[in-house]
Amino acid sequence: MAELHDDVLPNILKRLNVSDLIRCKSVCKSWENLISDSGFIKFHMNYSYQIDYKNNDIDRRIVMSRVSYRNGSRDCDVDDRLFDDRDCHLLGSSNGLVCISSFASQLVVANPSTREVQTLQEPQILDTKHLCWGFGYDSSTDDYKVVLGFRKRVGWTCFQVLSLKSNVWKLIGDVKYSFHSRIGILCNGALHWIMKDSSSPNKKRVIASFQLSEEKFIKISEPDDERYESGVASCPNMNLGIIEDCLCVFPCDGFNDNLWMLKNYNGKLSWEMFEKDCDMNLALQCLKEQEHYVPNKRTLCRDMLFYKTKEYICAPIYMESLVSPYVNGRPKRKIQESNSKKSCKLIKRDPMLPGASG
Repeated sequence: MAELHDDVLPNILKRLNVSDLIRCKSVCKSWENLISDSGFIKFHMNYSYQIDYKNNDIDRRIVMSRVSYRNGSRDCDVDDRLFDDRDCHLLGSSNGLVCISSFASQLVVANPSTREVQTLQEPQILDTKHLCWGFGYDSSTDDYKVVLGFRKRVGWTCFQVLSLKSNVWKLIGDVKYSFHSRIGILCNGALHWIMKDSSSPNKKRVIASFQLSEEKFIKISEPDDERYESGVASCPNMNLGIIEDCLCVFPCDGFNDNLWMLKNYNGKLSWEMFEKDCDMNLALQCLKEQEHYVPNKRTLCRDMLFYKTKEYICAPIYMESLVSPYVNGRPKRKIQESNSKKSCKLIKRDPMLPGASG
């Protein structure tokens, strides 16, 4: 059988989804090495992104599975709504990886498509109820980071950060804000929360941004527009989200009429009002809620749901990928030390059977 050129096979395999690529690893050793190569994993991920956003105009999001409200009804949760009503939370998503607090302060990073799960070091904090979280990719170090903020005292939040490569929590410092939103919105290499400035007379809300590469906070200026002041800033609650790779802000109620997008993020800040009649092709992945996330024989996601509304724009963006949560390499299987410790044992044959020696 004729062999394919080195540049032909990757261009064929990049068109397959993750489940098919996993099966293709069994074809031969060279295919397994290619599909497991970090260069091909990024190549496949970038191609999938281009297909979704540039060609098919599909916006993929991920949320926790359907959960029960106290009144018995059920709904897909964007997590910030029911943060105090359960123990399991989706803390963020980036490049196909999701960060989950599966039970109390137990943290895992998982790839729902490949079913790989890595357990993270637990943070050493006293207050496990009043927390804010974030998860994202740091392109400067090719690493993923988990950010944790906890209430240190009234009006102050202390932040720590953990990178997957180190799996060690590091102190960032205190900020003179109290968090209003729990889950940080990942956009352009930074996590964003709505926080309250306790030092201001009216405890004004601000948009705080944590730069993952520089590990520092900056304050994002809000729209200087009367429509924003009356339609968003004056509302009791407002949320952050992401649309078309842009950070957006809107009131909890009636956001279809008052949704603002932050344009030119890396240059001059420019807020624009989102067009009311602009539709979205939103594909919603529902992550299974489990007490302990461990690899199993099935994907960690349920069936995909499709929406034409902007209801889930504050949910994390999600894309299936081959990215492994084991950034330092997959753990090797334990090899038994000697043949005497093998589970297989010689069975003593019955001397009455044919071929048995006395």
